[in-house]
Amino acid sequence: MTKRIFALLLALFMLAGLCACGDGEDTKDDATQAGTQSQPQNSEDSSAAENSGTAENSNPAVNSSDAESSDAESSDAADSSEEEKPVDKERKPLNYEYMKGTWLYQYSGTSLFREDGKQRDEAEYRQLVEQICANLQRDGYNTLFLQVRGHGDSFYPSELYPPSRYAVEDYDSEFDYDPFEIFVDIAHKHEISIHAWINPYRLLLVNQIISVPDNYAIKKWFNEKEGDYIVQLDGRYYANPAYEEVQQLVIDGAKEICTNYNVDGLHIDDYFYPSGVRDDFDKYAYAALGNGRTLKQFRYDCVNNLVKGLYDAVHSVHPDLMFGISPAGNMDNNRGYLSADIDTWCTTPGYIDYIAPQVYWSFNYVKDFAKFDICSTSWGNLVTCKDVKLVLGIGLYRTMDAELSQTDPGWFLYKDNLKRILEWTYDFEPADGFIMFDYCSMYDIYTGEYREQNSEEIQNMLPLLKGQD
Repeated sequence: MTKRIFALLLALFMLAGLCACGDGEDTKDDATQAGTQSQPQNSEDSSAAENSGTAENSNPAVNSSDAESSDAESSDAADSSEEEKPVDKERKPLNYEYMKGTWLYQYSGTSLFREDGKQRDEAEYRQLVEQICANLQRDGYNTLFLQVRGHGDSFYPSELYPPSRYAVEDYDSEFDYDPFEIFVDIAHKHEISIHAWINPYRLLLVNQIISVPDNYAIKKWFNEKEGDYIVQLDGRYYANPAYEEVQQLVIDGAKEICTNYNVDGLHIDDYFYPSGVRDDFDKYAYAALGNGRTLKQFRYDCVNNLVKGLYDAVHSVHPDLMFGISPAGNMDNNRGYLSADIDTWCTTPGYIDYIAPQVYWSFNYVKDFAKFDICSTSWGNLVTCKDVKLVLGIGLYRTMDAELSQTDPGWFLYKDNLKRILEWTYDFEPADGFIMFDYCSMYDIYTGEYREQNSEEIQNMLPLLKGQD
């Protein structure tokens, strides 16, 4: 009870600051993506032996029974996903040899899924989705990455995660209709491959998670294991990647999507351990489960367990479904605090089908290692597994951000950056495609018209995008 009261008081304290910025939209910072060199490495390596497995465990939430009883801690609704279903031989996932994709993420999707604080009228929603998919097909795109889980919530009716307030009225609301099913059907009608995009560990803000119904796993962890299974950082909760129960919830959620919807793949991006993560973020889990590993290796293993589990789960539904990751463009940051083991994923079969690094800079970025061609070449050299495709993430959104002029002046010195990036990408032999971030930096979500702020960039690249050059 004391913890619940404290959380409520903390939520009220933070509310004034959070209201000014809505629901706390996440931004792509240069340090995470590649704009600066990596953050200093954690200093745990030299002291791992004394820290791992020997630290006194003062948290009653972590004990031997917790480590051994993952099934008891998972959401009750997850039981149904444990039964293996036979592969649907009639299902034929739609994926292209050369991927020409774009992301549609939740902050843009809010105005798509909702109107006047509640789920949009179904007929209006269908018209908007038709318009999106028609635009993509007309302009040469063949793949859409639609965000369906951004903060431990769901853009579709789920047994495992609460409904997203970006899709319906609130976290305890019900869907009037299934927006994701409609989107998948319309995308396929336009010959667009559609991949469900989830963020595995990022959860809700402090003042939001309180309103989640108690039957969901993330709320149970908040009530019973706050500070361990879910950890607060800068006002937002993150699920702790160390626990099998946490990993299994993400995997079960992915399998729920791939089983219930005729998607063509599953996609996760760069949110693993959060930016600014502290050494004590997972101190209880590390003390109980570290087993002599350095903190760095412990976190690598935790993330790799999830990635491997997602790959296996997706392919158990259908072998032709694709699973891929879009990590930060900065290799050092992946290998550092993000604990994203890009070296294993890109060189070893059985983890991913494609890697889509977020190489979001022009050819004129102020630091050489992050220039589009130099950074892309580094990723091309890293991918040596024949089963892993390289798909380059392109920062279309940066053509609209005047604040980037000091660090990435190419976007403002020239109006053919995207055209030259596509030319380079088409000629880059290791590349199997590209993904633009994001749809709403090119099109108006309501009218479907091209954006005016970067219209010259768009018009210059369109012939290449359409395959006319």
